[in-house]
Amino acid sequence: MDDPSSDQTQPTQDTTQQPTASRADQPSAEIPLAQTTPERPIQNPPTETPTIETSQPAETKTETPTQPEQTPVTEVPATQPEPPPVDISIPNFRFPFNGDFPVTFPFNAQAIMDEMKAKFSQWGIIGHHGIDFGLPEGTEVLAVDAGKVLQSSENGDYGISVTIQHPWGQSLYAHLKETKVTEDQQVKAGDLIGLSDETGSAFGPHLHFGIKPNNPNEANGYLGFIDPTQYLPNIPNSVPESPPQPTPEPKPEESKPVEVPVPDVSINIEPVTVSTQPSQPPISPEPAVDQTEIQKQVDEKLKTELDNRRLKANQARQTKREENLMKIEKLIEEKKQINNSDVCDLLHVSQSTATNYLEDLVKRGTIKTDGNGKATVYHF
Repeated sequence: MDDPSSDQTQPTQDTTQQPTASRADQPSAEIPLAQTTPERPIQNPPTETPTIETSQPAETKTETPTQPEQTPVTEVPATQPEPPPVDISIPNFRFPFNGDFPVTFPFNAQAIMDEMKAKFSQWGIIGHHGIDFGLPEGTEVLAVDAGKVLQSSENGDYGISVTIQHPWGQSLYAHLKETKVTEDQQVKAGDLIGLSDETGSAFGPHLHFGIKPNNPNEANGYLGFIDPTQYLPNIPNSVPESPPQPTPEPKPEESKPVEVPVPDVSINIEPVTVSTQPSQPPISPEPAVDQTEIQKQVDEKLKTELDNRRLKANQARQTKREENLMKIEKLIEEKKQINNSDVCDLLHVSQSTATNYLEDLVKRGTIKTDGNGKATVYHF
């Protein structure tokens, strides 16, 4: 907006200069000043001056159309290409949970660990394609907007996840403990769709939330996903704000006031402070080599911690699977025989996941099958 305003001030200055240029034609008036007699008859030029004034507004009229021509040419093309990426038909929606939980990994965040970098390259993304919220295990996950459930089951690296189709696009809720909805189910904003956990490629319990608009740009570096921050209310700040509060600072401050109350004798104490200064040089040798070694140690600790979390997550998934298998066996005891749909209704999983559970029990020799295809039933 600075350019168009400066353009408008400049032409106004030009118009003020132009009348001075027209009055420069007054040398014709200077010539009659030398002639004494013809000065009176030549007093007719005042009639010519209004003609000059009428010509001046004409000139301003001709200049005014040039000004609006410049403003639309500079402003319109500069503002028109910007709205398309912002004017996505996505309304503001609610948070996928109740309460306040921090953002542990924002959109477009870069991977630090080598394993995460490998996953990013495997997925073909240049940055984190969603928002991770620090939800504890078992926290209720809610739909952000009304729509239809497209997917509600195990989903590869996403673990147990739910995908909802909305009029404006899709929303994804990953790393769940379990789902509370089934495919093709209609949900409203705020409906319970699952419980949070750390299934899939996750390091600790959290919720991975992402949105993908209709007709997404799959080549945008985020698999077509976009930043949901601009459509959510004020997002809570991430937790790592407490570390910058250093505790060692008050200690030297306390030592200083202890020395201040001492009177002039403090001058004699100064050599004592000098004796403390040579103790600081041994602390100063902190070359870049030591920092790199410290970083290596930190990376090793983080890696071991991540490995432990992954092992814990795998054990949790295995435990969850065994619990589901026991639920299926209990259902067979009650109904004598069941089919694939019975397992879907029991565990809120997809048809393929239910089939995997039943086939696992058949391979173990726990249950038997009768029939083929959709008519297949399972019993002891």
